[in-house]
Amino acid sequence: MKKILLISFLLCFSFSFAQQKEKNSTIISKNKAQTTLSLVSAYPNPFNTTTKINFQSTKVQLVEFTVKNLLGKTVYLEEINTKIGYNSILFNRDNLAKGMYIYTLQFGNEIISKRLIIR
Repeated sequence: MKKILLISFLLCFSFSFAQQKEKNSTIISKNKAQTTLSLVSAYPNPFNTTTKINFQSTKVQLVEFTVKNLLGKTVYLEEINTKIGYNSILFNRDNLAKGMYIYTLQFGNEIISKRLIIR
C-alpha cells in the first residue's frame, strides 16, 4: 500500500513539474525577438564581375552591408536604406582577388552572414 501511494505521489509530482516547465518555455518563446531580414541570397554565386544580393525586409531600416575576406578584414562597406518587401544590392567585384568572401547584412543585433565566391 505504501508503494502505491509513493508511486502515485511521484506521478502527480512529475506531471505538475512537466506542466510548469511547459508554461515557462511558452513565455520564453513569446519574448523572442522577431527577425526583420529574410530570404538572403546572392545570384549569381560564384560570379566574375557583379552579383546581386537579394533579401526581404519587414520594415524600413538602415542596414549595414559588409564584405570581408577570410582573415576578417573588411574589404567593402555600404549602408543601405531598405524598403518593406523585396530589396537588392548590386555588388561589383572592382579590384578584389579571386576567392571566398563573407558578406553580412546587419541591423542592430540582427546579423545575417553568407558566403560569396569570386571566380
